[in-house]
Amino acid sequence: MKVNVWVAIAAAACLGAACNRGPDYEGNVRKALDQANMQQVEVKVDGDEHIVHLRGTVGSMADRSRAQEVADAVVGTSGRVLNELTIKGLNDKTAGALDGDIKSNLDKMIDNDPALKKRDVNFDVVNGMVTIKGDVRTADEKNRVGDMTKAAPGVKDVANGLQIAAGQ
Repeated sequence: MKVNVWVAIAAAACLGAACNRGPDYEGNVRKALDQANMQQVEVKVDGDEHIVHLRGTVGSMADRSRAQEVADAVVGTSGRVLNELTIKGLNDKTAGALDGDIKSNLDKMIDNDPALKKRDVNFDVVNGMVTIKGDVRTADEKNRVGDMTKAAPGVKDVANGLQIAAGQ
């Protein structure tokens, strides 16, 4: 009898843990892209920020758009898709330099802000798509960093993954 009780408790704990997990964005998006015959697209997920990154190189703008549509359909409104795909032969040599310039410009913008320069704000730039990570003190600071980033030259899209840590 005791063994059955322990088995039931263990099973309930396993089920409870499974119920508390969020959606498997990476696995679900990967499966959908494979079904769309887009195996060359890499999928990376920032789970805390619910951001799905599409990376790699595709053959055309149509392929890039299709990958975005497939991922958007899987993620829906519960997350965000950031399309960082490069199109083969298009800007291959200059994309990295442009991303470096964007990142440098964003870092300078933060360093020039008296309050934000004291915060932990980091930028990841891929093909003009910017992911913001780190910690700020208030929602206003988070929004200000997002707005500054969106307004920066060369930025195509922004995923603001900043966390609000009041005790910082």
